[in-house]
Amino acid sequence: MKFYKLGKKSLIMSVMLGSIVLTGCTTQANKEENLDNKNQIVVKHELGTTTLDSTPENIAVLELSFLDSLYNLDVDPVAIADDEDASKVADVTEGELTEYTSVGNRKEPNLEELSTLDLDLIIADTSRHSEIYEDLSKIAPTIVLNSIDSTYDEYIENFETIAKVVGKEEEAEVKIAEAENLLSEVKAKAEDKVSNKNVLTVSPKNDGYTAHTSSSFVGQVLEKAGFTNAVQSEDVEASLSLEQLVEIDPDIIVYMREDIDTTIYEEWKDTELYKSLKSVKNNEVYVTVSRKPWTQYRGFISVKTLMKEMSGWLLEE
Repeated sequence: MKFYKLGKKSLIMSVMLGSIVLTGCTTQANKEENLDNKNQIVVKHELGTTTLDSTPENIAVLELSFLDSLYNLDVDPVAIADDEDASKVADVTEGELTEYTSVGNRKEPNLEELSTLDLDLIIADTSRHSEIYEDLSKIAPTIVLNSIDSTYDEYIENFETIAKVVGKEEEAEVKIAEAENLLSEVKAKAEDKVSNKNVLTVSPKNDGYTAHTSSSFVGQVLEKAGFTNAVQSEDVEASLSLEQLVEIDPDIIVYMREDIDTTIYEEWKDTELYKSLKSVKNNEVYVTVSRKPWTQYRGFISVKTLMKEMSGWLLEE
């Protein structure tokens, strides 16, 4: 076997050539890595940070406000926790979304059904789904946002977060402006007609009333539209007995459910205490057509419904 000795120049050239090749490979790898990083979406949420490699297409939503957000960004989720009630999805999407997979109740979504889907993202609620966050994250990347206890401002923050995730930030700005314009239009009328009156928004139960305060989604929407909430509180809800209701003595009562005759209202309405209320004496008691936009949806569909009903009850001639 013959051995060939490399000259000094040849050795230097070989090392230089190898370095060039190695540098070229490293540069290309860095370019690809930078491109991957550029496409990544980093989302900060209630339970941490979730990184997505690209814009998600197959999305599951476990609360109706998240459905509302996606609908207003012209994105259809493939899976929805709809409480096995398709009418809720029809309400939020104005009848447009009909093809999706139901993943059960919002309180306890069906993890087994979720696991059968090829999901890119799950959007969950802080209050209801924090305890199953790790389980959800094993199925697909998951972000957790505050929906159940959210104010209107928090809904808008969530909407902007979701818009960033799906690459629809400009569209989100348009929708937010539309909602703000609607609230401003109603406020201009409210200032002329009800500026000196307060409004109690309540959901009667079997053992008392639950008021949605100035810090609730409903309360904040109405205050932005010029209506003063009768219960000013940092708490989202307040439980009321009949005596507490009389103590508040609101100018206007709005019942946020249509079936009040199945609640304690049926017992209270015939009492002298209830009849002594200003709102009752002045015939300023109103009942919504459906509780869902008032107490379940918490999105733009709720804003539209609340403004339509409040305007019809209080602002139209």
